[in-house]
Amino acid sequence: MGSTENWQERAEEYYRDGLKITDIEALLDVSRKSISAYLRSLPDYEQIREQRKKETAISRRQYKTKKQQQYRQKGCGIYAVTSETMRREHELAVMELSREKYH
Repeated sequence: MGSTENWQERAEEYYRDGLKITDIEALLDVSRKSISAYLRSLPDYEQIREQRKKETAISRRQYKTKKQQQYRQKGCGIYAVTSETMRREHELAVMELSREKYH
């Protein structure tokens, strides 16, 4: 086994474990172009790629749900709705409407 086969096997293993091509490049010291070309030549590349897309979508959905829950929590940042924020919004609306002229 030569060094070429060695990096290819390791690249395939890393890719199947979920590493990005840029991370694999840093670990193996092989160009992204070479790694990408090799991975695309694998017979089950599309299947692996689709599985990674599904996992990313699930992960992203969980992240967004968690963030939305944080925003909704009382007293959480600029998105918190409190009596003070409602009062301030009311004052701003009154000022804006009192400036408008209806003829």
